[in-house]
Amino acid sequence: MANPNDSNNDKNTENVDSSSFASILAGVKRMRDEHGGDFSENDITIQRKPQQQKPSPPTASSPVKPITNNITTARKVLETQRATLEKPTAKPVSPVPQQPKQSSPPPRLSSSNVSNQIRPGRLPQQPRSSGLSDILVHKSQEKNPLLSESMMKTTPWVFDGSILSDYYISPTFQILFLSLKYHKLRPEYIWTRLKRLNKGSTIIENRKDNNLRVLLVVVDIDSHQEVLRKLSDFCIKHDLSLVLAWSFEEAGNYIALGKHLDNAPHQAKQSIRGFKGADYSSNVVEAFTGIKSVNKTDVSNLLANYKSVKEMVLQCSKHDNEMLGNIPGMGAVKRRNLKQVFSEPFILNKVPKE
Repeated sequence: MANPNDSNNDKNTENVDSSSFASILAGVKRMRDEHGGDFSENDITIQRKPQQQKPSPPTASSPVKPITNNITTARKVLETQRATLEKPTAKPVSPVPQQPKQSSPPPRLSSSNVSNQIRPGRLPQQPRSSGLSDILVHKSQEKNPLLSESMMKTTPWVFDGSILSDYYISPTFQILFLSLKYHKLRPEYIWTRLKRLNKGSTIIENRKDNNLRVLLVVVDIDSHQEVLRKLSDFCIKHDLSLVLAWSFEEAGNYIALGKHLDNAPHQAKQSIRGFKGADYSSNVVEAFTGIKSVNKTDVSNLLANYKSVKEMVLQCSKHDNEMLGNIPGMGAVKRRNLKQVFSEPFILNKVPKE
């Protein structure tokens, strides 16, 4: 006797596609019925290995969508999951969703903050300090035209309200400035400046410090004789050296030149003294050219004819030095000057013998 279920199953299998998931379930149910077992669906577990399916090539009709990687690796799970302390097992807690970081622009820093943050140990910049080559100028001389009409334009200087003089060259060289036009309006001004220079006193004792204190006066009035006479007496009594300038430009040049010579005292002495020759001929030429109207060519001709300084002096000091006339360039005036020099006494202020 045929089972009616079999006929029904055959009809169902004919209507169900063999490659669909419903056909697989129908086959499993038919196997259960054949074996006569009454099992629940939860008692049987079918384990199947996942088959790797080859990706189908994209067709022209459907555009390819970008594949987003939503796979979470085990390392990320371990880093993001947190476990509870419940018994007997610990239940994982869902990871906290990470919010996307918003890129905020860096804060703008001012130039002062940047310098302080880059170099935290750096001290703030101090105002420019005066160096050894700078002239210190008192603030009372701010509108003095000599600062812009002379060599002071190219000489480094800086204002300083703490100095006692008007122009501070060095610890041993200081200058007070005075205009005669201003002096006639305010004659007490020079006394005030002198009192400040002497630290509150107008009494001058005998100093032995060898310091140079100069009163630089610009003569800018017509009748200046009497005023200068009083200022000369004032400088003598108060240990000041009086220097006169006839324009503000000349006064500024004196200050700049004083600073230049104070920075190089050795060069200043050398420029005044001159350069001394190292050889014998140079020394002879330097000595004989000091005589009036005698030049280097005359000295060279004398050396060529007489071979020594002694013979030159003897021939020039003779009463009859006509022999010198045979030397080119030695005229009557030069012979007379040479005779006069070498006939004078060697010791100054000594009466020559007749």
